[in-house]
Amino acid sequence: MPIADEMGMYKRTLDPMRCGPLGVIFRVERCSARRIMAQMPGRTLRKVFLVVAGGNAAAERHFEDTIQRTRTVEEVRRFLSPKEIEQLERIYHGSNFIVWGAVPGPMNESRWEKMSAGDVVLIYNGGRIRFAGEIAAKARNRELARFFWTENEAGNTWELMYFIVNEERTNVPIEKLNPLFGYQSNYRPQGFSMINDAAVSHFAQNYGDVLGVLKTLERGEELIHVPVRRQTFSAEIDEHIERVATEHDEMQWRLIRLGNLAKCDVWVPRNDQAKQFEGHQFRDYVLREFHHTLDVPRSVENIDVVWKFGPYSIKSAFEIEHSTSIYSGILRLSDLRAEAPNSNYPLFIVASENRKKKVFDELKRPTFSGPCLRLHEVIKFLGYDKVRKLDDVSKNAKEFDSGALLAASEIVPLL
Repeated sequence: MPIADEMGMYKRTLDPMRCGPLGVIFRVERCSARRIMAQMPGRTLRKVFLVVAGGNAAAERHFEDTIQRTRTVEEVRRFLSPKEIEQLERIYHGSNFIVWGAVPGPMNESRWEKMSAGDVVLIYNGGRIRFAGEIAAKARNRELARFFWTENEAGNTWELMYFIVNEERTNVPIEKLNPLFGYQSNYRPQGFSMINDAAVSHFAQNYGDVLGVLKTLERGEELIHVPVRRQTFSAEIDEHIERVATEHDEMQWRLIRLGNLAKCDVWVPRNDQAKQFEGHQFRDYVLREFHHTLDVPRSVENIDVVWKFGPYSIKSAFEIEHSTSIYSGILRLSDLRAEAPNSNYPLFIVASENRKKKVFDELKRPTFSGPCLRLHEVIKFLGYDKVRKLDDVSKNAKEFDSGALLAASEIVPLL
């Protein structure tokens, strides 16, 4: 049974094998001397784990072996069952991965058991957070752990393994992060630890996603507090359609297809999932449900196209601006930015080339370009023709480099 069907999250009827990393996580259990992978439930509060990777010669070697150096599915194929390999391929879409583990023991096993899809792991080395990522899958596998890291002096190995997705290199002194989670600035993590839920909830409600915060700290910028989230509301923006509606549908479809080729999972608003373009039913290519958490704003559900990778991580957000006023798409991205001011993913306004100046003029308004939102620095312009060109040249390709969108986009000029 495909992963997506078991989770009930969405179903791609065209190609159910192309599921992607959907917030699915697996537990390897012993059952009649064979391993089985079981899925684990998601939840709205992501746990945050602090992991020390280094501190002695052996740990430093391990850090180099499976964190600094990514590994491949081919390397682990002989240690896992065909079903387990198939599941890892669905998570990583053929990409390399990083992996870490812990030696069995009461405390380590208790924390490892609490790991779920999308939980955040911060890898500490040499006084700094060196990597941050999300838990994609976990497996208790002594043989694979020995292959990666051999054994310690007591004959144990780091068999409580977890695979990490959406990893990002960071270089943030631990004393900058400590106060945000309620620790003293001189606190130093030991081994494998979990930050308490109350501290994680406070962090998410005040600052948003951990990776965005780390990148902000790394740049030496001041953190922006997330405004108090009051009752969720929705507002309809009056839009006058300047062109035929199918041009908006065309852009949505092309961005859906490029997102799939970029090995991302794609979201469009629920009301748009019944749409089609040139016979392509949107619902067959997109997520059916959006996975919520405290650090992923609910307003993202209203964005025209969202690319995701991993259980929660947003990779890009696109607003297709076809209204006369230009405001509607900018306002939606403004809402998203206001709710997640420390986020790190690119935002795009997609519009016809002859409207570029108007988009730039609006982004320069003090409302949008002030020190809190800085939309003129964050939002990029992507013309319809450039989207068409990128999509047309990629139709027969097996993959798409999302960096091509950034290269094709334009930023607000300084003058």
